[in-house]
Amino acid sequence: MIADAFVSKLLDGLAVLVKDEVAKLLGVTDEIARLQETFQTVKAVLADAERKKIQSEATNDWLKKLKDVMYDADDILDECRIEAEKSEVAASGPRPCSNSFVRMPVFKKMRFTHQIGSRIRKLNHRLEDIFVEKSKFDIQLSSTGHDDHQSTSHVSRMTSSVPEPDIVGSNIEKDIGKLVELLTKEDTRENILAYAIVGIGGIGKTTLARRIFNDERITSNFPTRLWVCVSKDFEETSLLKEIITQAKQDPRGASSRAQLEPMVREVVTNKKFLLVLDDSWDQKVWNDLLQNPLQSGATGSRILVTTRNEGVASQMKAVAPHHKVQLLSAEDGWTLLRKKVVLSGEEREIDHLKDIGKEIVEKCGRLPLAIKTIGGVLSTKSRNKKDWKIVLKTLSNNAWSSLTNFPKEVRPVLFVSYDDLPSHLKQCFLYCSLFPEDYGFRRRDLIYYWISEGFIHEEDLTLEELGENYYGDLVQRSFLQPDPSFPDGSLCTVHDLLWSLAQFLAQDENLVMKDGVELVPSSSSSLKARRLRGSVAEGKRQAFIDALQGHNSLRTLMLRLEGSQVEENDVNNLIKKTPRLRVLNLAGSKIIKLPDSLGNLIHLRYLNLSWCPISELPESVGNLVNLQFLMLFVCKNLRSLPKGIGNLRNLRCLDLFATELEGLPTEIANLHRLNTLRNFVVGKNNSSSGWCTLEELRHLKELQVLEIYMLERASDVGEVGGPNALRDMLQLEVLHLSCAPYRVDDDGQVCHYGEEEIKRIEEVFEVTLRPPSSSHLESLTIYGFFGLQYPSWMASSGTDLLFSELRRLELLLCQTCRQLPPLGKLPNLDYLRIKFAYAVQRIGTEFLGQEQGGRIQTPFPKLTKLIFEDMDNWEEWEWEVKDDDRLMALPNLKELTLFECGKLRSLPSGLAHHATTLTKLQIRCCSSIKAVGGFSSVEELEISWSPNLEGISDLPSLKTLMLRDPKMRSLPRWFHRGQPNFPPLNKLKIEASDQLLRGCLKDGLDWPKIEDIPYVYARNEYGSRYISKSPSAFGTNLNDYVEDEHTYPTFSLCNEMDFYKEFEEFGR
Repeated sequence: MIADAFVSKLLDGLAVLVKDEVAKLLGVTDEIARLQETFQTVKAVLADAERKKIQSEATNDWLKKLKDVMYDADDILDECRIEAEKSEVAASGPRPCSNSFVRMPVFKKMRFTHQIGSRIRKLNHRLEDIFVEKSKFDIQLSSTGHDDHQSTSHVSRMTSSVPEPDIVGSNIEKDIGKLVELLTKEDTRENILAYAIVGIGGIGKTTLARRIFNDERITSNFPTRLWVCVSKDFEETSLLKEIITQAKQDPRGASSRAQLEPMVREVVTNKKFLLVLDDSWDQKVWNDLLQNPLQSGATGSRILVTTRNEGVASQMKAVAPHHKVQLLSAEDGWTLLRKKVVLSGEEREIDHLKDIGKEIVEKCGRLPLAIKTIGGVLSTKSRNKKDWKIVLKTLSNNAWSSLTNFPKEVRPVLFVSYDDLPSHLKQCFLYCSLFPEDYGFRRRDLIYYWISEGFIHEEDLTLEELGENYYGDLVQRSFLQPDPSFPDGSLCTVHDLLWSLAQFLAQDENLVMKDGVELVPSSSSSLKARRLRGSVAEGKRQAFIDALQGHNSLRTLMLRLEGSQVEENDVNNLIKKTPRLRVLNLAGSKIIKLPDSLGNLIHLRYLNLSWCPISELPESVGNLVNLQFLMLFVCKNLRSLPKGIGNLRNLRCLDLFATELEGLPTEIANLHRLNTLRNFVVGKNNSSSGWCTLEELRHLKELQVLEIYMLERASDVGEVGGPNALRDMLQLEVLHLSCAPYRVDDDGQVCHYGEEEIKRIEEVFEVTLRPPSSSHLESLTIYGFFGLQYPSWMASSGTDLLFSELRRLELLLCQTCRQLPPLGKLPNLDYLRIKFAYAVQRIGTEFLGQEQGGRIQTPFPKLTKLIFEDMDNWEEWEWEVKDDDRLMALPNLKELTLFECGKLRSLPSGLAHHATTLTKLQIRCCSSIKAVGGFSSVEELEISWSPNLEGISDLPSLKTLMLRDPKMRSLPRWFHRGQPNFPPLNKLKIEASDQLLRGCLKDGLDWPKIEDIPYVYARNEYGSRYISKSPSAFGTNLNDYVEDEHTYPTFSLCNEMDFYKEFEEFGR
């Protein structure tokens, strides 16, 4: 907790008590006023005290005492609010009293009044005694008028959460080329060779390794690429599991080294792989753990190690000389600093600050991480010499350089960047210290934790919107680093040096688990621990619960209880020891039943029981009136929720994804603050069963994310022609509408819906589910709709107005609709996926939105990705755009995928003429297509399981070609670089039979066809045999097999297409 941020929250809470007259009713008006006054006085010195605690142990001890009082004050204020809200929920009658506290039973009110008044008076005495001690320390008053919640970034600086890669340096490309050549060249010294990148922390080792890992020369040479982060205190089993997962396999519940090692051996057997061991601190990770199981890899496999210690590289027998990353030059350092301060194209605005900037670079030691974090500081300052000189002076302050109790690997300049953060961002960043080094944070989870701990206070924006801003500010300042694998910035990490800094600064409040049982404070602090994260083995569960004794002030507990079954009594004992929790995450624990005592966690804001095999929630969950986030996804045994769920008036997110509920209680309608509801299940039978119908949805007006399932039931409960359930959801951004595409009769037989059922589901979609006209809908998915035609709101002339902000649209398993809506009208549609549209035989100009006599407009003006899948009866794709030379359809299309469209005879010629930005074309299982050509901009083409293709032509930009067909015994006849108009390929990927692979050997029949292609990678469908060719190397494991021998993995290898297909489905 950052004291000056937390005291603002307390003052706000006290003000509410006074405003709502709760203080008066408690009989402690004077005490509350006294508490307010003291906290207001304390607030003025807290910023300076937080800064000086690093240099003064006495100041730090004083601050710890103060924080303990503040935490206790927060608990008391929370209890006052809780009692008031409980009374409000319990109140009945048409004209309840305006003040909920008055409605408490008289004896209960007297007892509560006495207790709370006494506690507040004691709190005042403690606070005043502590404040008197302030005079012993050199703590200065700070301005109280500063708005600590203002945006931290320069007005023109903030853009996306994902910044451009911070790659600078005149030698970076040379270094990449040199290391790529070393990794790919033939070397017969050993089966597997290791290479090392060495350098001090924050110098850019990981950045360099990531560039190498993604280099096309590497992807062509290494069919299997694995990347694992090796933290200082890595767990063997976790690292082995990560390697298995990276190889697209499932550890399948294996939990011991003895179980996991054979699986690691299997996933690399006879495969040429590259394994990056990032941030290795000890040679044991290779010598003792990975070396043996990885020896089964094919010749030419490589290990790339990044480490701060050259001795580690030598002990791992990395090939010498090791690559040593150098500090940036002053000029390159200035270039990096400038990139962090201003947006691309605005560099000239700060050229007049170059001299000062170079001095700052030198003070950062020309270290990239330090330069980036200081760049984040400067991005919030005015672009003048005065402000930049202040930052330079701060960096030059010897006080920072003389800090003796800092972790030795953390440079003081990083603390300067941290110290510049506003208080609300400091505590959000420090919360990350609770997680392991190199942990991948999901943006949504992190924001929910921040809200639950009280780090975010609702203002003009919602809590979630403010959380998004905080997340973006920390990214912009380089305290959070977006994972490049997630373009939307939804996953991030913390650099290990910054993580060490956070660990040091938060050590007073975090508990550390030792040997899976013993709980020890991170420091020798007298401050009560507030947070704990870890896992507990089955045999050590009771010892762990016993160790919780004396730690009843925990506010966050994230715990994985290992074992085949967790007893109700274990959870009960855990709850008794942690009564002040705000965050409780037990996801993945094998909890069968939850105790009623769960309802005693009255301060709880966040509860995660996902992946737990619970069959029910106790009715007492209704007592958790402060709960804001309830996560119950993939609870496979959970069939219903208790009616008490309706008491959770503060609930903001109810996530039931992939939880097989029979329905939801009607009390859900009471959750007026709900903004995310995943898996709203329309109840069975009739409304007398107590299940929710679509009618209850009308009360949830704040929803932003809504997923509705089992909509076929809506036509059975009298909802046809009823009022629009979505009419008032003006904040709606994501909408998922799902029906079961078939019905099951009384005998359990799957059958089609009847005419009456089809008519009714059409009416439900037409009237009850029409999206609000003034919503901000960005994503719409319709699954299993069994009507014969789409609702008019998708096909009318006003579609473009209704969906003016729609960016993503998926029409899945709408198998009875014969014609697609005029989707070309949608002005901002970026992603369109149509799957299992079995009734569609023809797609014509109506799809583009070109109406007779209508206004001329560009069809699909912003669409970048278009996917047609499993269109079994689609035969014809007509293309005609109104005669206007200025009008180009699909002007921004980048990717087009056709999968399982077996009857489609050809691509329309007009498509190639219009889609002039198309760079990636995938054609899979389209057996009737005979020619592909005319696309001037396509750079990557995939032809899979389409044996009747007779040729490709007029693809002048094509660089990469992928051919897939396990039955393919030789390269197609049309594949020959001597053919007219055959594209100048740079890379060829093949998945085919062993016979074709042998034909691609240097003495094979197909060798002349591939000899001049720089990069070739071919494998069989199992991935067990391969050929890899680059300008500097040729590798194969075909010679390791006897001709008739068949070596297949003992557990099925999921091919690349299936993996990404399944991943995409799960993500959706």
